[in-house]
Amino acid sequence: MKNWTKWIILLALFIMSIINFADKSITGLAGIHIMEDLNLTSTQFGIVGSSFFWLFSIVGIIGASLSDRFGTGKLLAIMAIIWTIAQSMLLVVSSLPMLIFSRVLLGAGEGAFSATAVSHISKWFKPERRGLAISIINFGNVVGIAVTAPIVVFLISNYGWKQAFFVSGICSFVWLICWLWLGRLKAPVSFEEEVSKQENIQNINGKDIWKALRSPIFIFTTLTSFVAYSLIVFGLTFNPAYLMKVKGLTEQQTAMVIAISGLIGAILGMVLAIMSDRLYKKTQSLWKSRTLFTAICAILAGILYSMYPLVSGLGSIIIILSLVNTLVITINTLNPTAVTSLLPQRRGVMTGTYYGVMSSSGIITPIIFGKLIQDSGTNLAGGFSASIYGMSVAMVIVAILIYLFGKPKQRVSTENHKRTVNL
Repeated sequence: MKNWTKWIILLALFIMSIINFADKSITGLAGIHIMEDLNLTSTQFGIVGSSFFWLFSIVGIIGASLSDRFGTGKLLAIMAIIWTIAQSMLLVVSSLPMLIFSRVLLGAGEGAFSATAVSHISKWFKPERRGLAISIINFGNVVGIAVTAPIVVFLISNYGWKQAFFVSGICSFVWLICWLWLGRLKAPVSFEEEVSKQENIQNINGKDIWKALRSPIFIFTTLTSFVAYSLIVFGLTFNPAYLMKVKGLTEQQTAMVIAISGLIGAILGMVLAIMSDRLYKKTQSLWKSRTLFTAICAILAGILYSMYPLVSGLGSIIIILSLVNTLVITINTLNPTAVTSLLPQRRGVMTGTYYGVMSSSGIITPIIFGKLIQDSGTNLAGGFSASIYGMSVAMVIVAILIYLFGKPKQRVSTENHKRTVNL
């Protein structure tokens, strides 16, 4: 099979990733309009944000596990169908229960995307190139917010928030039509890891999986991503309102800030991912190139994010958000590579569990954010700041934990000891 085929597959997943995060970002960008139209409080809107994750995590674990059996290509097609239905139905939504139902359905459809996309693209790229490949998919996540933000704001301002959701559904349907052909392409089984998977898959049992899942590297890597994801959730749900109501930006300025900081963060995140790949290729050490790298990014993200409530100028806001986006994207790029290396024979189970636990942050944090903001009364800035400072402190704490407990030279092995991984 020609070498360029893998890049076509990566491009398709990149585009799907754009749609994926565009779907998530519409709710936050349209938040003020939705709250006014449906007469929602901040706490109720927090529940709307949380509802997306009610099935997101569990479906992420189950769906990604099923991909090991039925194939990642088929699962991605099913996701696109669900996205199309969930987004298109909002055209006729006129009540809070229906809005929540559509978000729950979309969450169920998107729960397994990241794990399935990582699993699918890992079949096409060698281990030392996967950091770059995954960073490109993550770049799609940011582009989904950044590039589509001005478009979504335009649609909302001129046609209404419901029409913006409907257009998103149409995009998912167009992608599905293209994937019906691309998804049938098979990756060449040429990498040693893939051969090992075919030879040893029958020898992997529940004890082997449990050993990998309870290893310190998995626990603290996932915990770091759990906290980092809360920053993403805040950005998707409440940050647009924060920029407009507290920072005093217009709707167009808010879209511009999100777009610019997102794109800069995505580009710099790819640079850091390439640096990590080169470090891994040189040292063959997951500890140095992935775990320690992630810990440094986490502590820097916590420090920088604590400065967010203190800045007011447009340029300063963009700089802070760009740097925080860079570090969070890097964390979400490198952590899956460490997780899949623990038990590559069951990559779907490992990534599915990782993303499921990580994304469960979205169930809890929007409700907490909404409650803090609502309880602040007229002091909106105080409610938003409490949320931001809480996330900042948590990032620093998990960075310390992953440094202390994700120790080097730890080895994870299957029960039959046929495969070990140096960490």
